[in-house]
Amino acid sequence: MLDTKTIYWIMNIVFLVTIVSDYREDRNQTTWRRFLPLGLPLLIVIGLLFQYAAPFWYWFVAQWLDGGHLWHWDDVFREIPFNDGAIFRIVQPESFTWFMRWIYDYGFIMAWGAALLRSFLAKDARKMIRYTLSSHMLQLPFIVPFYMTILLNEVWFVLGEPDGMARNLAGNELMSTVRNCFPSMHTSVSFAVLLLALRERGRLYKWIMVTYCSLVIYSTLYLTIHWVLDVFGGLALGAFTVMAVDKLLAWYERVGTKRRVAGKTARNIGQ
Repeated sequence: MLDTKTIYWIMNIVFLVTIVSDYREDRNQTTWRRFLPLGLPLLIVIGLLFQYAAPFWYWFVAQWLDGGHLWHWDDVFREIPFNDGAIFRIVQPESFTWFMRWIYDYGFIMAWGAALLRSFLAKDARKMIRYTLSSHMLQLPFIVPFYMTILLNEVWFVLGEPDGMARNLAGNELMSTVRNCFPSMHTSVSFAVLLLALRERGRLYKWIMVTYCSLVIYSTLYLTIHWVLDVFGGLALGAFTVMAVDKLLAWYERVGTKRRVAGKTARNIGQ
């Protein structure tokens, strides 16, 4: 019989193949010969960045294990009515909890990864950049100041309840995992991908991704990981980064257009 981790990976593959296969309606008409010199290196560079980002993140968290936070919010958040999200887990069937653990455990990377791969198959480098910047890459510098100054632990830890993810954490691994709650980056990344998915023409991709990202956000409450205010903060951060990337890329395109026009004008004058 297959173990849980193997089943989860089979589910990941099925999800990825299903969602990525619906790319034709959003496909650029450029040829692969023109796209690959830009698209393939871009895919490799982004992949390498994320491969080495995790060790950096764990190193960063370790630096703040022993304090240094300006504010401690555990008691404040515990006293806010309904902030523990208990209303979202009134009923917790074992099978649904098992499913939600898969959603939470892999959703942080899978939502963005599926969107990135689909954009690659659609031969759209701009979307590859937009999804990456709007989710992890631009959100990280925005969210780090919160994590450096605010100490807020996960709901189950503060309330003294069992870990909804059943991770059997202890020692430094426990302390580094339960911190960094506000805002919820699971929420912010998922909401950013959700907002961008709504712009796509592929119906299957759009509605599967919207559902998946919504479940990732819900899982943070269902599994007693994040406080309700964490989620609201994550929603705000996700919306903000999408708007910021829109403005950044629009500015970049305007600058590029001006340079091309100026270059063309200079060549015409030279002739």
